[in-house]
Amino acid sequence: MSRRILLVVAVLIGFHATPALVSAQGDLRPVRIDVVANDYAFMPLPADIAGGLTMFTFANRGKVIHEMSIGRLKDGATFEDLQKASKEGRPLREFVGRSVGILVARAGMEADGKLLVNLVPGQAYFVMCNFKDTPDAPTHLSLGMFATFRPR
Repeated sequence: MSRRILLVVAVLIGFHATPALVSAQGDLRPVRIDVVANDYAFMPLPADIAGGLTMFTFANRGKVIHEMSIGRLKDGATFEDLQKASKEGRPLREFVGRSVGILVARAGMEADGKLLVNLVPGQAYFVMCNFKDTPDAPTHLSLGMFATFRPR
């Protein structure tokens, strides 16, 4: 067979296989969670978050720049430990088991990207903003800008 005929056959096979691949991938669409920040607080996250693929978006409705940093706590660490360390200016890494990702949005804007996360059921996660308005100001986390969740 000539190369041209082989190419046509390969393309036709690809077209016939594509619907099966698309429908199989369609079952893997992530759940979407829209995280919204005001100044020094996040709007409540959904009460029930499932484990697995989750797409996070981030919108900042405040008047200063904010971040949405998602992380997983180390075993035995608490959300209170994390916030206390922030207030005291201590490193947070002794309580953070894994940094999952960060989105940043200027005041009144949405982040340019989205964050795809494979949430592990039963693990303790947090969403926080660790920015400061000035070098001498407290972190937004220490002002209460965090949310917590544990996927089922």
